[in-house]
Amino acid sequence: MQSKKKKEPFRQRGGIWYFRVKVPGKFGEWKWTERKGGKTKTECRENYRRLMQELEAAELAGDAINTGNIDVSQALAVWFDEYVDINTRDATRKSYHGMMEKHVIPAFGDVPLKKVNARMLQRFVNDKARELKRSSLKKLSSILKAVFSYMVNPCGFIEYNPADSIRLPRELDEPPQTVRVFTPGELKTIEEHFPPGHHYYLAIHICLYTGLRIGEALGLRWQDIDLKSGRLSVCGTMTESGVWQAMPKTKRSFRAIPFGEKLHKLLKQERKRQAGASLTFAYGTYNADGYVCVRPDSGRRVSTSDLRYFNDWCKTTFGHGSTHSLRHTHATMLLEAGESLEAVSKRLGHSSIVTTSKYYSHITEKGNSQMKNTLDNLFPAKCE
Repeated sequence: MQSKKKKEPFRQRGGIWYFRVKVPGKFGEWKWTERKGGKTKTECRENYRRLMQELEAAELAGDAINTGNIDVSQALAVWFDEYVDINTRDATRKSYHGMMEKHVIPAFGDVPLKKVNARMLQRFVNDKARELKRSSLKKLSSILKAVFSYMVNPCGFIEYNPADSIRLPRELDEPPQTVRVFTPGELKTIEEHFPPGHHYYLAIHICLYTGLRIGEALGLRWQDIDLKSGRLSVCGTMTESGVWQAMPKTKRSFRAIPFGEKLHKLLKQERKRQAGASLTFAYGTYNADGYVCVRPDSGRRVSTSDLRYFNDWCKTTFGHGSTHSLRHTHATMLLEAGESLEAVSKRLGHSSIVTTSKYYSHITEKGNSQMKNTLDNLFPAKCE
């Protein structure tokens, strides 16, 4: 059988010849790249041969970049460039960058990657347990495992993942999470300060009446709203920069939830208002993407960063509160009204019912006290 002819690394494009070659990247990883070779194929071949000789000579002389010289900071740069910046949301990227800049890089950013071992990472996590909340510590541990896993495969910078064996220290007296909710009086003040017609108004009420995260509320489009059945579908989220992403916080964040008559009326009124407003603009230019929450005067979408003033105003006015407090208020009201923890957890889109019970344990404890009274009333007194 005749062997298959090897394809040459040359090609012509727009009257110029190019060649493909593998060269060492910034941190030692070898990557394919295309270089300009010349106006003729002969010139291209010559430039290709010259570069190959230079790379070979540099490698023999020990001048080529050595993956063993990569430190943790450089490894992080590779991970962010090749994975995080491509595959994660804006908020996630910002969170990861903050974790690395504040905790990891100051601790061992200049340590050679190959010298990082499991004990070093475990001691680091143990120390951070004294200053970080449990949720932040879990996130830090997960990031470390992901970074060093990427360094093993596909980078090949190290042979094993030293973060695989990280164990979070036990918290024997872990304090319960507490949430701040708005009182009826505070909700009335919010209603008066951000009345109908304000571009915060609808977003505030969606969060309060459904328990959606603010990004989910602002990411709603009219195609996600079924006014006939009184249900809405969470299919994405709005980022701080005003970009819609089909990637909510967790897998369980993709959900369809019912809403009541009060929100139904608000949505119906807003849809009618937007239809009328669009007639004063060029066809298809007012709210072209069909978002539910828009600025009344221009039809422009509202981003999460637009509601920073609401958070600041709440802290100045009440001493606490944010758009997320609307979500907590919604969940608290449902649980106090007797809805099950599981139902509320699904409605909120929590990844686990454990998350819900952690934040609303004070309400479940209140329910347990009521249950004791019920038990005493149901069963007869002990016979003497």
